[in-house]
Amino acid sequence: MSKFFRFLFVGFAALSVNVVYAQVEEDAFFDDLGELSTEVDANMPTSGPKDGLEPIEMPNPRADDIFWQKVVYRTIDLREKMNFPLYYPEEAQDNRQSFFTLIFRLVQEGKINVYEYLDTREIFTDEHIVSFKDLIDKFDIIHTIKADSLTNDSVIVVDETDVPNRDIVKFYVKEVWYFDKITSTFNARIIAFCPIMVKETEMGLTKFPLFWVPFETLRPFLAQTEVLITDKNNGARPSFDDIFIKRRFSSYIYKESNIYNRNLLEYNRNAEDIRRDQQKVKTLLSNFENDLWEY
Repeated sequence: MSKFFRFLFVGFAALSVNVVYAQVEEDAFFDDLGELSTEVDANMPTSGPKDGLEPIEMPNPRADDIFWQKVVYRTIDLREKMNFPLYYPEEAQDNRQSFFTLIFRLVQEGKINVYEYLDTREIFTDEHIVSFKDLIDKFDIIHTIKADSLTNDSVIVVDETDVPNRDIVKFYVKEVWYFDKITSTFNARIIAFCPIMVKETEMGLTKFPLFWVPFETLRPFLAQTEVLITDKNNGARPSFDDIFIKRRFSSYIYKESNIYNRNLLEYNRNAEDIRRDQQKVKTLLSNFENDLWEY
């Protein structure tokens, strides 16, 4: 009887090997000559498909439950190494695109609304929506006008090489830090982003804030867009949503909410004074959280 089971086990093992071998042959990336198989995509899969993925769920407290809050404005400089995943690739490739290119294409396709940049406030209402045509015309973005083959409507076409990703070297970020008395948690929530275009003009390098885009309207698309975060492991590809929710970016404070609605540059005389006030805001946030649990 034991000999029978031994033969049965060997038979199943051999069958499993043949099935696995057949599966490997069927899905092989290389053919018998060592060339890339024509039956697979040019790029090996490095992560699971992100289509249909939902954003990371975030708490949504009631206004009455917010015991304390502080609005902070930051600048993300894409030239800093930690922020390279937001800037590269300069042109979309390998199922990847830069943070700005993603936003630009979403605006072009009418999937999200973006809002006028104002110096003193952010207003996300219909009266302040910036259309894609206005964006193209105002910032002299190279484009062509073509007729839609079905509706014959005029369509704005921007080639991949003409998306002004290289000129977007910074982002403004508006965020709020708050304490929820119901859950007894101290959280940070990103409110909106503003891409900053830097161009050479007669006055030298000049910054042009393009528009504000609410973070929550972006999140469904960010969750489905993967990012290459390291050269050492091309398979490590989280989503844009992961990066922002887990705060895997570098930034510095340029403004805090205040009575006069001024940024740090307006009431500080030099860089040293600005750094001092930036540190004061960081200390305020850190001390508030630490003081919550002291007894």
